[in-house]
Formats: sequence, structure tokens, C-alpha cells
Amino acid sequence: MPTLTPEQQALIGKETAPQPAPYPTNEAMARFWCEMVEDPNPIYFDDAYARSTWLQGTLAPPAMLYTWGRPPVWPPVERESLVDQLALEDCPVTVAVNAVQQYFVPLRYGDRLTMTSHIESIGDEKTTRLGTGHFVSTVETFRNQLGEVVGTHAFTFFIYRPAAGEAK
Repeated sequence: MPTLTPEQQALIGKETAPQPAPYPTNEAMARFWCEMVEDPNPIYFDDAYARSTWLQGTLAPPAMLYTWGRPPVWPPVERESLVDQLALEDCPVTVAVNAVQQYFVPLRYGDRLTMTSHIESIGDEKTTRLGTGHFVSTVETFRNQLGEVVGTHAFTFFIYRPAAGEAK
């Protein structure tokens, strides 16, 4: 497997242009999501209860942060992707390794989010039981319509060439 090229190394730390979330945060999508994950927290939908807390009103579920930034599957939406530009030669398989979110400002229904992304690191070549490749870590930063950072989503994945005998 070739070592990383200078062009690939230059992608580390480069940030995408802000990309708007396809929809504002909204109660209908939050309700479906909460039903799916069985999260009955009244802070999301009971305004009287939510106003009695330090939050002073309902908020969208924080764990949905990444969900708000996903473009619809249909019709396809072109988005700038530094990971696509990385194009590790002979590494056709990607597996998710870890995801961590941090929350800074409560998400309110109606917030319009934008997202930027950058590659935080590309690890040296590693060989695992799955195959040989690189661990790549990205960070997506979500901002509301006021420009406030509401949260981040750090994601690590392994891009690799399968070991002999492994399925591709």
C-alpha cells in the first residue's frame, strides 16, 4: 500500500465550506426519532414542563445532532467531502470505529443549522485482522443561525484493503 501523498496529507485540518442542513430542527422529525429510540423525555415535547427547567422551553434531542445534518437520500444532494478527496488507493472498504458527540448550546425547534467538516487525523498504515489501511478521524461542527457552535460530531473509521480471504 502506498504511503500518503502530500496532497492527502494536506487534507488534514482543511475545513469544508459551511453546508446547510436540509431541514430546520423540527418537532415532527424529533418525535419520530424519539419513538424509534424509545426516548420519552418530556423536555422535548411538553412546553409547560420544559419552561419549569433551566432550559426555559422545549429543545430538540441533543443526540439527533448528526441527524439534522444528513442530506436526503432522494434526490441525491452533492456535498463537499474531504474524505472522498482522500481516495486511499487499493482501500475499497470502510468500517466505522467510533463516534463521539459534544453539545454546547441547546437545539431549539426551528433552528437552521450549518455544518463544516475537517479531517482531524490520518493514522499511519496499520494491519488489523480486517486488513491493511488507515484510521481516519473527522470532526463535523454544527452551528445555528446565530453562528453559535451547538455541537460537534467526531467520527473515526478504518479505510482498508481486506486481508487475503476476507470478503470485500
